Amino acid sequence: MPYTKRPFNFTGTLPNQILNDLELADDNFDILAQAFVNNDPASEVVKNADTVDGFHASQTPAPNVIVPLDASGILDLSATYVKSSVYTFRRVDLTNATSDYMLQVGEEAYIRFSNVTSVPLRIQTDVDMLYEIILQQRININANTVYVYLNPNNTTYASSFSILFYYWNSNGGISWAHYTNTDNAFKIYNQTPHLYMILETTRRTLKAFLNYEAGDNVIGFGILAGKWHSNLASWTSLGTFTFPYTTSGYILVRRLV
Repeated sequence: MPYTKRPFNFTGTLPNQILNDLELADDNFDILAQAFVNNDPASEVVKNADTVDGFHASQTPAPNVIVPLDASGILDLSATYVKSSVYTFRRVDLTNATSDYMLQVGEEAYIRFSNVTSVPLRIQTDVDMLYEIILQQRININANTVYVYLNPNNTTYASSFSILFYYWNSNGGISWAHYTNTDNAFKIYNQTPHLYMILETTRRTLKAFLNYEAGDNVIGFGILAGKWHSNLASWTSLGTFTFPYTTSGYILVRRLV
C-alpha cells in the first residue's frame, strides 16, 4: 500500500474507525521499518544511506563510484589521473626549492626567477616521463652567437647532443640557425626565446616551438629539435636552464606521463 502521511482521521462517528485507523498506522510503521537495515529502526542505519543517487563513495577510483576530496581539498584520483581542486590544476611552487621534487602526472611546477644566469628546475625524473615546458623571459638578448641551454642533471656532457633549429622572421629571413651532433647540452636558441617545449626522457628528445625578437621591430619564430644521444649517464634530475646574460622570467613544467 502507499504511505499515508496523516493516517488518523478519528471523528468517533464511523463504524470501526478506531480499528481501521490502527490498521493504517500498523501499515505505515511497516513501511517505515523497511527503510532501515534488517527492517529494524532500532539499528539507526538507513538502507542505501552510503549512496548518492545510487552511487557509493570510495577513495579508490572505479566505475560508478564517487571519489571524495582529500584532506587538502584536492580531487586525488590516482597517480595516473589529473589532480585538481575546484577551479585549478594542482601547482607546486619550486621557485626556492633546494632539492628535487617528483611531479605527479598532471601536476605543474612554477618557477619564478629574477636577475640570474641559471635556473635549476629542481625536478626529479626517470625514464618513461613526458613533460611540457614553457619558458618566458622579460629580457630580449638580440644576439646571434650566444645561446640558452638546458643541462640535464645540472651539468654538461661533452659532444653528447644533436641539435637543429630553423627560423622565419618579419624581415623575410628564413634559414637554418644551427645544426650539430656534438653539443654539450640541449642548445635552445641564439635569441631570447619565448619557448614551448615537449621533452621526453626515454629516447631523450625535445621538440620545441619558439618566437623571438631581433631588435625593436623584428619578430620571428622557429622550430627546434634536440636529442641526448649518449646513455652513459642516467637522467635523474630534469636539469638547469643557463642563460648567456642576466635575465628574469618564469618557467612552467607540467608532467604529462
